[in-house]
Amino acid sequence: MILGQSAATAACIAIDKKTDVQDIEYKTLNSQLMKDGQILSETK
Repeated sequence: MILGQSAATAACIAIDKKTDVQDIEYKTLNSQLMKDGQILSETK
């Protein structure tokens, strides 16, 4: 489910910016995922 959410977020950003999903900067994607509450790394 994490991969699906990440892919959907990247697709939405690409649509909004009218660009290819491969051209989305990681910083932009990471920022949006953090806002959405996505867990991006394993915590111990």
